[in-house]
Amino acid sequence: MSKKLRVGELFAGIGGIGLGLERTGGFEVVWQVENNDYATKVLEKNWPDVTRHDDVCTFPLEKGEWDVDLITAGFPCQDISVAKQRGEGLDGKRSGLFYEVVRIVDRLRPAAVLLENVSALLTRGLDSVLGEMASLGYDAEWHCIPAAHVGAPHRRDRIYIMAYANGKGLQGQRGLAKASEVCTQEKVGLFRSGVGQDQWGIEPDVGRMANGIPRRVDRLKCLGNAVVPQVAQLLGEMMLTRLEAEGE
Repeated sequence: MSKKLRVGELFAGIGGIGLGLERTGGFEVVWQVENNDYATKVLEKNWPDVTRHDDVCTFPLEKGEWDVDLITAGFPCQDISVAKQRGEGLDGKRSGLFYEVVRIVDRLRPAAVLLENVSALLTRGLDSVLGEMASLGYDAEWHCIPAAHVGAPHRRDRIYIMAYANGKGLQGQRGLAKASEVCTQEKVGLFRSGVGQDQWGIEPDVGRMANGIPRRVDRLKCLGNAVVPQVAQLLGEMMLTRLEAEGE
């Protein structure tokens, strides 16, 4: 693929997904949406020429400069996480922002969508997410991948959903609406064998400055919410293979 695919990031955070995708050599981030001040400073430093917006709810839907091939969204997990014993799931105020993703995808109609959330989504809304994607005409595949699979010194299970327009997904069918039909332990464990493999060394210090940006506490919070770029790179390579095959 000679021309890089254009990527728009919703809930961009500090750009872990975008960084991983660009590392494949086949993607280019062209816009980002993020409302956290510290995370936005990191984005501005690392992607100085990228168009940015600060609120998914007021995201401009005019086609043109916002048109992309891939939309990514690590939508809020607060109402889904097991840390919240009686979370409202996608009906919650924060995690319910997923439906803003649906609205934007419906308007911009990218070739593919990449969603990320905590693994608790498997039992707290995956069926709804797959159903919404299917209703827009996107076929989806999903994987639960721990950061340890790519060598990180921590587990950090996350679910990643890759949805493709016009039947480009591995499922080959629409309407995977029942989580009980697809969320087996065997499938959840697809990548978990990576735990305990060669790991990165633990960073010896988290200083007061990171990439020239102060505010240590904010940095730790954003790192805690971030996607490990190596996982995003792995997913990006998988998506490129499928999108290139469809384009032949």
